[in-house]
Amino acid sequence: MPTDLKIQIFFAVILLMEMLGLFMIVIRTVASLEFAFNRTVAIVDREVQLSRKWREQEKLSREKAVQTESKSKKNELLLNIPFMERLNKEKLGGKT
Repeated sequence: MPTDLKIQIFFAVILLMEMLGLFMIVIRTVASLEFAFNRTVAIVDREVQLSRKWREQEKLSREKAVQTESKSKKNELLLNIPFMERLNKEKLGGKT
């Protein structure tokens, strides 16, 4: 086998190994990018889910606050009924 052919085969093998290495680097980079993209999508989905849950909880707490406020006003009015009736009786009794 001539020396020139051996040198060409040797450099062809080196070129082949370099190309294989570059291919592996490209594949690894694409896989890393895909993983990063999937992770980002998962994080954004979780944030959206938590935001919706927080909004629902805020809505429920506002509704409870309104209900509690209306109940307290109703209770206050119910407590003041005898007082109002007594005032009305005093006013009516004072006029007659």
